[in-house]
Amino acid sequence: MSRAQRIAYYGLPMLFCLAVHWLDLRVWFHNDDFAWLGLPLMVHSARDLVSVLFSAQAQGTVRTLSERLFFLVFTTVFGLHSPPFRVWVFLTQFANIALLMSITRRLTGSAAAGFLAAILWTVNASLADAIGWSAAYNEIAFAFFILLAFRLLLLYIDTGQRKFWIWQWVVFILGFGALELNVVYPVLAAGYALCCARDYFRKTLLLFIPSVAYAALHFALVPAPTDPYYQMHFDSSVFTTLWQYWSFALGALRDSKIDWRPLWLGMACTLAVSVALACFAAMKLRRRNWLPLLLIGWFVAVLLPLLPLKNHFTEYYVSVPAIGLAMLGGWALAETRGVLIPVAAALAALYVTVSIADNRIAERFEYDRARKLKYLVTALQSLPPAEAHKKVILAGVDNAFFWTGFHDDPFRLIGVQVYLAPGSEQSIDPHPEGGGISKFVIPKVVAVRALRQHQAGMFQLDGRRLSDISAQYLAGIPADYGAEAPDLIDVGDTTYQSYLGPTWYAPEQGYRWMPKTATLKMAGPKKSGATLEISGFCPAVLLSQGPLKVSFRADGSTIGTTTLSKPAQFYLQFPLPGELTGKPTVEIAIEVDRTTQPSRDSRQLGLVFGTFRMK
Repeated sequence: MSRAQRIAYYGLPMLFCLAVHWLDLRVWFHNDDFAWLGLPLMVHSARDLVSVLFSAQAQGTVRTLSERLFFLVFTTVFGLHSPPFRVWVFLTQFANIALLMSITRRLTGSAAAGFLAAILWTVNASLADAIGWSAAYNEIAFAFFILLAFRLLLLYIDTGQRKFWIWQWVVFILGFGALELNVVYPVLAAGYALCCARDYFRKTLLLFIPSVAYAALHFALVPAPTDPYYQMHFDSSVFTTLWQYWSFALGALRDSKIDWRPLWLGMACTLAVSVALACFAAMKLRRRNWLPLLLIGWFVAVLLPLLPLKNHFTEYYVSVPAIGLAMLGGWALAETRGVLIPVAAALAALYVTVSIADNRIAERFEYDRARKLKYLVTALQSLPPAEAHKKVILAGVDNAFFWTGFHDDPFRLIGVQVYLAPGSEQSIDPHPEGGGISKFVIPKVVAVRALRQHQAGMFQLDGRRLSDISAQYLAGIPADYGAEAPDLIDVGDTTYQSYLGPTWYAPEQGYRWMPKTATLKMAGPKKSGATLEISGFCPAVLLSQGPLKVSFRADGSTIGTTTLSKPAQFYLQFPLPGELTGKPTVEIAIEVDRTTQPSRDSRQLGLVFGTFRMK
């Protein structure tokens, strides 16, 4: 190829990728993005940086390269401006496309197969989220490391130069910093050697050593998940899950209709393409060409660790497995001859049409909902200084809008404290496994008091504009409303300061320390059988002299005592005596049996508390 031909050969699929996924360039942040965008807030020293980069987080993962460094660097440099994030993702994907084309061309001996494989992978329905969601960049980064390592393996086999073998190891090890599924790379390397380069099979077995060690450490150090979404089920459901991923990869088949496509079309596409690929693979296998086994095995091998997660089907998980099917499909199309050309073209057109349609609808959905959240955050950033320091109470937040990203609190990134308008939380699904909604709930009595004292403002988003509706809201509240105490007290929130006794220390990061004793006032139980629910944290420094005993009283009556012996968050629940029922206000008194004074701290510290809820 001439230089111009090479540029066109590799450049056209990249431009095609840009054309198919152009809307992803404009998608703002949403959902899990906001957890990672807050990483710079956690770094105050070199020790903090090490912790942020290498400590286990969501489900025990340590994705230093694809999550920690990616968000830490880009957020530090660009803040909440999303275009640089999106450009980096596309650049990584362009590298992936070039690697895929090079690998396919080398495996099949066909330049056309490499070109077509890139087209087929680019349109795959799984890439909508993988490319368009910053928090899913780990899939794109994982693809880069696994493709680059595999290309280096092929270069080593072709040239015998040891440097390629060494660089393959370097890239393979770095891949663990992108995604834990990197453990499957030795299966692909050994599978290729077994199918196409058996002289190198025994050497590829060495690659299993890091994978086995990584998997052993993961299972030894990471507790088994309690979240049902991440619990593993080793039963016949793995075959059902495999079919779900297969049908989504080939036919963008979903459980429900989301656009113009009837469900039968996705099934028809899946079955037709499956039969075509099976026929092509069988033809090659009859000629003792074992490469199809590797390409189909690529799909299964990369998905294998995910198949037991029957309650957590995730579309972007197909991104890297689909590479194997794209290579097989590109190869099959490139070798089609004679009367089969129209059939192959029709099947390819069907797959491309269905997949692009799915990409469009998925990307438009994410774009629209992220854009609404962008308008809100941008409007909050633009509040006048006199309003910006107040608490913000938001009206008009529905379930879909809330679960676009509220749960990871994007507002902390701009220094604004946000609550939902009282009562609106009733229309929002609680989803405690996703962080819940409790931190955004404010009792009506507290909201009214804060609004009347100009400590808060109530706003509603109208398009891109944030309208202050505080006066309209208060106009409908009786003048004598607000004298009673709330049934929820968040001691770490200054909004509740007037309900706390004088001994509490100043709040810190959403919590508050008490000394040996502390009090607070809240609404009494409205019916018999009520309980008091308490959350807090017991730091290790308090347990240096042994377990800590803490007792609670309500209007002088002892309601419970507990002993804390482990440094951890705690959640307590105590039944309340019947004589408190119907009281408009009760005083809760807390006492610990001793205090601790850490070095460089003049305070006598008793215990850390979060919320008190009458339920």
